[in-house]
Amino acid sequence: MNIATLLVVIVDKRRHLAGARRLRAERKNPVPSTRRLPSASQPAKSGRNVRAQARARERVAAERAAHKRAETRRRLLVSGAAVVAVLAIVGALVTVKPSAAHPAAKESPASSVVVRQATAVPLSVVTRVSPGQAATPLQKVAAPGLPMTIDGKPAIVFVSEESCPFCAAERWPLVVALSHFGSWSGLGSTRSSATDVYPNTATFSFRAARYRSTALTLRTTELADNVGRPLQPETPLDAKLIGAFDVPPYVNSADQSGAVPFLDIANHYILAGAQYSPQVLAGLSAAQIAGQLRDPSSPIAKAIDGSAHVIIAAIDQVLHDQTARR
Repeated sequence: MNIATLLVVIVDKRRHLAGARRLRAERKNPVPSTRRLPSASQPAKSGRNVRAQARARERVAAERAAHKRAETRRRLLVSGAAVVAVLAIVGALVTVKPSAAHPAAKESPASSVVVRQATAVPLSVVTRVSPGQAATPLQKVAAPGLPMTIDGKPAIVFVSEESCPFCAAERWPLVVALSHFGSWSGLGSTRSSATDVYPNTATFSFRAARYRSTALTLRTTELADNVGRPLQPETPLDAKLIGAFDVPPYVNSADQSGAVPFLDIANHYILAGAQYSPQVLAGLSAAQIAGQLRDPSSPIAKAIDGSAHVIIAAIDQVLHDQTARR
């Protein structure tokens, strides 16, 4: 028996006992009736019988009313208990379901071997690679004006998501290219979303990365972790650049505006997408990818080193233009 039913039984029993006591008291000391007295023409005995019948009807009516109130209260209590139980079950499901639907994000410090292989690809290897047709070309900004600078140096801004397979692909050439102008530290290792296209693409993470260069300033933002949860907030600079350059003609259509990855090289060159298809990296670990970067004939080197070559050439042009203006 649940608590709600027990309370109803106790209340009903008390009312029943109280009603019995009241009936016994009425038999000993009849209370005056509030009903109209019978007319004087009726015999006295008939008047007493009428009054007795009236009191009896009143008691029956009172008992029925009390019973009805008790039954209504019991139903409300039972309904309330049922609602509480349902809410408790729903709360439990809401608590459990997100953790089942959203597995924990996976990221770890990048292997020192992988970092060394990706950041020490000789320029001679990069320039020897013959890349295929780019999936997304680097776009030159028409009449760009002065290069965008941060801390007095040409600035590079990269906005991505760890869950995005195209972001995963583009981080590789960016790491290779920027290593020729400065040094990386704090690179992470992660994979793109397991439920997106090109699932589990092995890549670096920039969430805790640091880049030092005497020639360039780098700003990166990882908007989401590899299961799609918000990670680092978009900065005002990100929003400004994406609003200005992550639109046609730098992307194919307005539907693609605002997507990631987004790369801005000093407001002179824009990349809205990955330069090559993540399919090239399918099924490979970070170690397997990094191990092929020095082999110009491998499909991995053609995709990553070839894309890095494009980025290096753009940065060289920006630095050259900056020097020429001095």
